[in-house]
Amino acid sequence: MPTNFSFDVLSDGSLIVTLSSACIQTTAKRAHRELTTALLDGRAEGTSIEALLEMLERFLTTTDFAALRAEHPELARGTRYRVRLYRSNDGVVRWENTGPT
Repeated sequence: MPTNFSFDVLSDGSLIVTLSSACIQTTAKRAHRELTTALLDGRAEGTSIEALLEMLERFLTTTDFAALRAEHPELARGTRYRVRLYRSNDGVVRWENTGPT
């Protein structure tokens, strides 16, 4: 997998995104777009990429981002935080705040 993404992929299949000038929703969309582009242009391939894309898609389509940002202002625009996105044992895509950068 290429290493020039704006996020880090961990060995457990989760990914770490860094929020700064964009909120959690925009940052997740950016990660999804980067992975899709890498897959389409041949820079990345395999089931791990497909699993990450599916996880991001599920996160983007099932999360109430307005409520999430209201409850967790650190996930809003302008706050530098690292967030881990992962799939729990029940298949739900979850997030955890790993703290400021």
